[in-house]
Amino acid sequence: MRTIALLAALFLGLAWAKCDHPFYPVQEGWVWTYRSSPSGETHTISTSGVTNTGFTQRYAFKSFSFESQWRCDAKGLAQPEYVQPGSVQGLQMNFKTKKASGVVIPPTLSLGTTWTYSYEVSGEAKRQTLTIRMNQSVSVTNKIVGQESVSVPAGKFSAFKVESTLTQQGTMSIGGREQPLNLNVKTTSWYAQGVGLVKSVSENNTTELVSLKR
Repeated sequence: MRTIALLAALFLGLAWAKCDHPFYPVQEGWVWTYRSSPSGETHTISTSGVTNTGFTQRYAFKSFSFESQWRCDAKGLAQPEYVQPGSVQGLQMNFKTKKASGVVIPPTLSLGTTWTYSYEVSGEAKRQTLTIRMNQSVSVTNKIVGQESVSVPAGKFSAFKVESTLTQQGTMSIGGREQPLNLNVKTTSWYAQGVGLVKSVSENNTTELVSLKR
């Protein structure tokens, strides 16, 4: 029995080691709590189901929650499916990922590191009698532009500063009328070793780490 327990512990340790990342920890049961401003709302991200090839993250907000599946390999940490909540502000979302490429987190991070990941998705959003059909190409480019000291409610961290640009191109159809759906969103994020994302700033929102439960 003791031998079986030791083998199980060794297997789990190897699974964590394969998926774990210095700047994006993958540890069973860890929970990150974030607060957004100016809204003041908090949400959590928890990790579960860690294996040697992937894991699950659950995003829990005040009025909705959803899960994201991750894949781990030598290329880094990837999300094979485009992350989309099932319901937002009364809209029931149903999207399918037709194509995915690249990794969200590359295997190593250093000053000047650049990477891109992208998706092709299609689907619809419904609310009562309203149906919005969409086809989108989403691409995110990233670059580490510095290393800074960042203070957030969870503490003070030395973190890599990452500048990202999300480009979305596509169409949406409402009542048979099609129109372009194009977005360009710039975000600056900070990742600390052994902690992960500690702060993220976009045009109208700032998200900061409040706590990390290990």
